[in-house]
Amino acid sequence: MSRPEDRPISRIKVKSTFYFLALSSGIISSVYVILDEYVNKAFISDPYIFGAFEMIVGTIVSLILVGLLHIPIKQKSTEGKPFKLGFYLDRNFLKISFPRGKILIYTILVGIAGAGSTILYFYLINQNGSAVIMPFSQFVLIYLLVGDMISDKEKPVIVEIQSISMIAFGVIIASISQGFGNSSVGEILLNIFLIIVPFSLFSALYIFFQKKALTTKDKEGKYYDSINLRIWTMIIITIIQTIASIPSLVKGGFVDVTNNWKYALTPVIISMLLTFISIVFYSRALTLGKMSIVKALNSVSVITTFPLIAIASISLPHIFSFSSDSLSMDLILKLSGSFLILVGVIALALSETKSIL
Repeated sequence: MSRPEDRPISRIKVKSTFYFLALSSGIISSVYVILDEYVNKAFISDPYIFGAFEMIVGTIVSLILVGLLHIPIKQKSTEGKPFKLGFYLDRNFLKISFPRGKILIYTILVGIAGAGSTILYFYLINQNGSAVIMPFSQFVLIYLLVGDMISDKEKPVIVEIQSISMIAFGVIIASISQGFGNSSVGEILLNIFLIIVPFSLFSALYIFFQKKALTTKDKEGKYYDSINLRIWTMIIITIIQTIASIPSLVKGGFVDVTNNWKYALTPVIISMLLTFISIVFYSRALTLGKMSIVKALNSVSVITTFPLIAIASISLPHIFSFSSDSLSMDLILKLSGSFLILVGVIALALSETKSIL
């Protein structure tokens, strides 16, 4: 069951907050994915070691950020206690607290599913780049649509299916022109399979258990907050990602880190701060509407990724580049696909009211 956040607000405020959170999360994610690709190609080439490095730095940065979010502000709660600065990110945030009961189980499941999608994410970014993984990863919509049917025990309405189908077709069209490097047909098909099946499935489970954790009350009748959920799941993901990097470290892959960590540190810190904000926004949006609707709105990231890559290719052509041989056709396909995605997102947003409240 979806639930509004605890602070009473008008329906218009709920809807506008929902749209803002879901869309902002998508736009922010397109920025940090491009940053990740830059660091991976420029400094730390091994995807498993890069993933471990980024998650360790991200955990440290997130803990420092959450420490700052504990700073009290003047506004007081109904109990007379001052709110923390983190209140502005999530109204249910009081302080760092260890999850218990069912929420603990859901948090562990979020961490495990998140670890699976994160390991595949760094591998796929290394193999194909952001221009490929961002569009194809939107196929998680199909899994979430099924998840919503199971969770809410109701069939999706026609307009939802039409809108999500439009987004899916837009993703396919926008992705047709994307290069998979010099990969063979078999490697291309394998990479597409990894994105559409295990990566999207892990991502769907990650989102599903997030929603369960955030919509389940504890023994005191209170909801868990997205900031605590992000910190604890991030620790689980970091541990698993670090274990996954051990084979690469044994083979001497640690050299990239020792030689380049100083250069990689700043973009990684920025990336992980953006990731933290994006995931908190996404988690809050999950408490206000259906998983498939949130993800559909979040698909705006596909539209924003292309112009960002084009801008990045001007200053970093050796890392981000478009094929000059078929530039006009690429542009037509990207614009056509982006248009379909945009129309699908708008149609979905305008038609969806009851699932938000």
